[in-house]
Amino acid sequence: MKLISVKNLLRAELGTSEKFELTEDISKIDLPEEIEGHLLSIQGKIMRLEDSVVVSGKGNASLTLICDRCLDNFDTSVSFNFEREYILDRKEKTEEDLYVDKYLNIDLTTELRDEIILAVPTQNFCRKDCPGICPGCGINLNHEACKCIINEEITK
Repeated sequence: MKLISVKNLLRAELGTSEKFELTEDISKIDLPEEIEGHLLSIQGKIMRLEDSVVVSGKGNASLTLICDRCLDNFDTSVSFNFEREYILDRKEKTEEDLYVDKYLNIDLTTELRDEIILAVPTQNFCRKDCPGICPGCGINLNHEACKCIINEEITK
């Protein structure tokens, strides 16, 4: 993912903000194996504070997920809002804080990865009425009709 430079913003007055837009291929981001990333679009703003900068915005990621009912892959998108503060001074460094690097850049990769994962619903269905897989014979009921005894008993 591209780094965002805050060099010019740090020369500006406190409270100054800059807008930014990013469109990135996220197939290389280390997402969990059940989530395949494609494209990430971000519209955001960076605001200068005294000892930090705040990055906020809205994101939309196009993904391929696995249907929880039929186990087929399907394409979808998730949206999320985010806000993070990046500290300029590294004297009192803690593990929880985020920092502007020594070249005055911000790397949003890890934070946006986390936001994408949190935006994915806990239940994923390729469509609302997905019939899933027959518990008797294992046929994907989206692709063919099942004729086994268990499916006949379930549909009665």
